[in-house]
Amino acid sequence: MEAKGRAALDRAGSPPAEDAVPGYQEVKVEIREDGLAYLPAAELPFTGDAVELHYDRTPPRLARRTPYVKGRRHGMTVSFTSGGKLREERTFEQGRPAFLVVYHGNGKKKYQYALNEKEVGEGPILRWYDNGVLWSEGQLDSEGRFHGEEKDYDREGRLMGHYVKEHGRLKEIRFETPEMMAERLHQESGKPSAEVIEAEASAQGP
Repeated sequence: MEAKGRAALDRAGSPPAEDAVPGYQEVKVEIREDGLAYLPAAELPFTGDAVELHYDRTPPRLARRTPYVKGRRHGMTVSFTSGGKLREERTFEQGRPAFLVVYHGNGKKKYQYALNEKEVGEGPILRWYDNGVLWSEGQLDSEGRFHGEEKDYDREGRLMGHYVKEHGRLKEIRFETPEMMAERLHQESGKPSAEVIEAEASAQGP
């Protein structure tokens, strides 16, 4: 059963032009005891695109399009801001989470990683600045915590920090700039970075 008003996105997941976003019909599905999605009052599992809308604009704009095949999410779920900008792409394979890509407001990738069965990030993770330069690369454990080597870069692509983490906890510092040390200590202590730097300098003496 195909739903009417399915979103006109290409299969590569590219966002439509902004003036093409309005004018969608909402298509709601319900998840029943068998774990499958159905249209209200339907007897057969749903195949088609569930459509959610932003209602803070006139006409309403597309908020999320989720493809289903025989009641299971299959393909790429695409989400947009109320302004029509691509927010994220979340891929499913026969109901199982597979991959997530999140975007900056300017359309460039913000971060990406594979999803496990709990829909939590696991495995390699890449993050980028809004100028397209790689911000960090690392690994996530099954709970979505950094685990293993992690490298951080500045907006020009220069290495700022190289760490080894164990289930979210810092285990080893292989390299870091003074700026990265200040940021790390700021996150750990809650103090402003400048105060941390001053405290470290005082502790080390002349």
